[in-house]
Amino acid sequence: MNKPFSVNEIMSEAWNFAKKNIWILLGFTAVQFVVILMVTTFLTGIFGGESTTSVLLQNIILSLFDAFFTVAFYQVIFKLIDEEGEPEFPDFVPNLMKALNFLLVKLIIGIILVFLIGIITSIYFRNSPDIDTTDVFSPKLLPVFLLIAVPVTYFTIRLCFVVCFIVDQESGASESISQSWTITKGHFWMMFVLFLIILALNILGAMALFVGLLFTVPFSTLIIIITYRQLVNSYAEEEDILIEKSEN
Repeated sequence: MNKPFSVNEIMSEAWNFAKKNIWILLGFTAVQFVVILMVTTFLTGIFGGESTTSVLLQNIILSLFDAFFTVAFYQVIFKLIDEEGEPEFPDFVPNLMKALNFLLVKLIIGIILVFLIGIITSIYFRNSPDIDTTDVFSPKLLPVFLLIAVPVTYFTIRLCFVVCFIVDQESGASESISQSWTITKGHFWMMFVLFLIILALNILGAMALFVGLLFTVPFSTLIIIITYRQLVNSYAEEEDILIEKSEN
């Protein structure tokens, strides 16, 4: 590898990009929040929220909307990074196949995490059957929460670039998972620091009457995209080497 970079460099580049395109970031996120809120309200009115089936249907539909918005946002950001000028309407229309690939990735990762969490909790509660699981604030539950947080955090960081590969390189679901796993190898702790920064930013955004989230949420995604580009460019042959490594 070459072309070393740092967390400070990533944050500086993300901040400069955000200032230049502030109204696009705010506008897109505001529309996304409003649409998701309207869809949630509509689905609750139709399906209700009592039965497991209705909750499952609502989650599936919301996940579909979220996938389309996520892919569309990534498309716009890559367009702004790679080309001069303002994005046009077609850039905001999400690619159906990319959105479906992203949904499939979310399903695969969700199944893996549920499986891991199931194993951890079953082992923990088998050895401590007297714990009251109804009290989520019980100190006895802290160890199991920490044990769950470790694999969730690890997988979240190692697979955080799947959408980037799906949108930027038109990778499939399994290919994007393999590529994200490859590109984050050896960079876990740098990514961990970035995720702590992202967490802190969104906490501050929520504290600002949640209005701050209109900026911190897209800015967090922007940090991920900028980091992705920095990591890809750190390979001598860039994407070609990355794809070759992920396929081996």
